[in-house]
Amino acid sequence: MPYRTRTVLPLLVLTLIAWVPLDAVGQQLPETWQEQQDFRSGPTPFEPLMEFWYELDAMSELVSMQPLTETLMGREMNLIIISSDPIVNPQDAIRSGKTIVFVAPSVHGGEVSPKESFQLVAKELIGGDLQHVLDDVIVIGTPLTNPDGGEVRRRTNEAGYDMNRDYVKLESQEIHAYVTQVMTEWTPDIHVDGHHGGSDPYVITYQGTLNPAADAALRAWPYNNIFPRIREAAEAEDYRAFDYSGVRTEDGQRGWGSTSVEPRKHHVYTGLTNTIGILLETPRNSRRVLQDGTVAEIPEEERYYHQIRGGVIALSTILEVAAERREEIRALTTASRMRAISAGHEGQGEVILDYEVSNRGNEPVWMPDENAELGYSLQDVPVWLRWIPTRTTRRPVGYIMPPAMAAVVPILLDHDIAVYRFTGPGSLDAEVYYATNVRTESYFQGHYLKAVDVEKESERVDVQEGWFWIPTGQSMGNLIAYLMEPETDDNLITWGWADHILEETPESEDAVLESMLGGRSMSELDPEQVQRMRNRASEIMSERQQVPMMRVLSHQNMSVLRVQPFHQFQRNRFFR
Repeated sequence: MPYRTRTVLPLLVLTLIAWVPLDAVGQQLPETWQEQQDFRSGPTPFEPLMEFWYELDAMSELVSMQPLTETLMGREMNLIIISSDPIVNPQDAIRSGKTIVFVAPSVHGGEVSPKESFQLVAKELIGGDLQHVLDDVIVIGTPLTNPDGGEVRRRTNEAGYDMNRDYVKLESQEIHAYVTQVMTEWTPDIHVDGHHGGSDPYVITYQGTLNPAADAALRAWPYNNIFPRIREAAEAEDYRAFDYSGVRTEDGQRGWGSTSVEPRKHHVYTGLTNTIGILLETPRNSRRVLQDGTVAEIPEEERYYHQIRGGVIALSTILEVAAERREEIRALTTASRMRAISAGHEGQGEVILDYEVSNRGNEPVWMPDENAELGYSLQDVPVWLRWIPTRTTRRPVGYIMPPAMAAVVPILLDHDIAVYRFTGPGSLDAEVYYATNVRTESYFQGHYLKAVDVEKESERVDVQEGWFWIPTGQSMGNLIAYLMEPETDDNLITWGWADHILEETPESEDAVLESMLGGRSMSELDPEQVQRMRNRASEIMSERQQVPMMRVLSHQNMSVLRVQPFHQFQRNRFFR
């Protein structure tokens, strides 16, 4: 590999060290590049970053690595496994009963401190104060999520994707590898999505899955059990920690709040797949709050250390809780998956279509204050972090799609969603959506993001051989409903998978007339022609288009066969 340099002699020595008892190698662990540079030389470049992980792997039998993918610039992206047992595959990890924690640092190339924090925490797991955690936890992760962007401190990967908006469409190979090889295979109990943002004077800010479409018990757990511990750990080291992200004004009230909560983001997507999702953001750390409640300025040359330290405190605390509450966490994630299966199979509960943010309560928050010394003061303000449903629809037992939607099937399979195909004709009672307005909301990463207004009608739908059936009685049931319902904010229509079927609605009758005239003037036509064109324009504006995802509310007789990936490897298969 062009970005890995390893000399022969050190490797031979380190391989021998791997068999020395752990307590004997505690003082021989490799230094990170940050430790060598006294945390004052900026972000760790890719080459010394990987050298550290390879040295740690060679030195300790607790560490193993396996390839996930290779970036467009040829940089390797490996999965690191840290375990006190020789765990090398997801099946054994799941059967161990230990909490599986997935660490995904620095998806945005310019947000660099999480990759540094993960290295320091790994050293503590191997030969430091966190060794006991491995009795109950298996840690998996990558050195960094965005190797190409990280090397040039660019937010996106080499293809130009903001990969923390890619968890629905899976267009970047890095996130595709995460979803297909880590999330759906290892099914981690906790995901830690490491970023480099938030607001001073906090050393670390955090957020769980807030989208109300995710399992309620799963959403509440980190807020009740992990985040208070992070705050305590930060305060014990003369820091402060609080919810992500910063000042937010709602209904004219200045308070504190978060950014949006669509499933395209890592820590939201994980919640919809029944895993505890945690976002960590380390602010710039130009200020800190001391234990006596005063605000102190941090010298410029020391700020990167404090950013890294914030990440270490938060990640270490998450792992401590993951160890202490091992059985409870596994019971929680398992129960959430079973609730999704049951709700889909029974067609019970509601699918959330719209939601809005509300105040979870007024709380003391360190807010920017131009009149305060060093620019911050403690204020009692609304915390806009409670997202509540405003419109729902009944959960169906499944969805049907015509063959014209076949292009979306590989994406559904990548999300570990079971898809079936009709082997013969049939007739089903279903709810059919008709789009009355199809419009472009915005342009993002090569997509004109769509939204629709719909009307729903109960009909008898004749299906033919080759139609698709997607039951919601699956552990991914919450995600299935989010993707298949045309009125959510992150669905198949949003990302253009129905663009070949649903045409965008013209802006007005005048726009339709202008198109029909083809550059001619209305004055060139006689009154009868004008009236016919106006009538036709009115018809076009009022036409409805059938949405190619239909809801089935009850179990009915159907002959279906599960779809398998066309490229599935079968070495003994010599014919179709």
